[in-house]
Amino acid sequence: MDERVLVTGASGFIGRAVVAALREREMPVTAVDREPPDSSWDDGVHVVTGDLADQETCVAAFETRPTSVVHLAALTSVLRSVDAPMQTFAQNVTITQVLLELARGSGVDRFVLASTNAVVGDVGTSTITADLPLRPLTPYGATKAACEMLLSAYSGSYGMATAALRFTNVYGPGMSHKDSFVPRMMRAALSGTGVRVYGDGQQRRDLVFIDDVVNGVLIALDSKYDGRAIIGSGRSVSVLEMIETVRAATGCPVPAEHVEAPAGEMPAVVVDITNDLGYRPTVSLEDGLARTWQYFKQQ
Repeated sequence: MDERVLVTGASGFIGRAVVAALREREMPVTAVDREPPDSSWDDGVHVVTGDLADQETCVAAFETRPTSVVHLAALTSVLRSVDAPMQTFAQNVTITQVLLELARGSGVDRFVLASTNAVVGDVGTSTITADLPLRPLTPYGATKAACEMLLSAYSGSYGMATAALRFTNVYGPGMSHKDSFVPRMMRAALSGTGVRVYGDGQQRRDLVFIDDVVNGVLIALDSKYDGRAIIGSGRSVSVLEMIETVRAATGCPVPAEHVEAPAGEMPAVVVDITNDLGYRPTVSLEDGLARTWQYFKQQ
């Protein structure tokens, strides 16, 4: 049977990069998203535009007989999940269950899920590993933990290779529409303005470049990986270090204004990316931010 990959959330930041990488391999792709398709997609991408909450959209996606699924579509806002837990459950858990069942009925043998380290909750400044107990503190984290359990069940009951890849903070070219910290810093550099920093700016984050994330997805597909893996850079930097690196990459001052940190601001995200997936990041923060700056300058 010919290989075909179904990618949900295909018009998003990570989705577009995954589709592009699959097309570089000349792999047929079925791209599903509520948003219109990427203008750069060629005839090898079968586009299904619609909401996965609608049965017709799901059925249309599987009519192309995919052999593997990369499920990136989700409500990803932690704050919105706290305000709308029922909607978050429907979008994240119910849709994942429907996709897994359609995948099982269609003979799909690989299912890759974009997950999150929020499934383990707040571990303070301790290192997050893939085998920590699931203790989510928000509806968003809880829905992703539930999805991971569903994947485990479909692996155990039906022999499907299910990979839960927990992405850290993904950044890189293609994210000009996003409102996370890296694009905010890039826009500040472009406009000659500054950025707001919560508290003392010593909170640490793991930033992973988009190419490394895509590579992790491809490895999981190629190896029929079954299990959990953290996809990050393995190097945590403080917010102030991030700003310094952006200043170096852009040559712009990017002044920082310190403001009070909101409740629930995580002190650190430190991850252990040791895994049996075979994933290893290759792009340094300095190189990744320089490449992201080049992209922002061309927008």
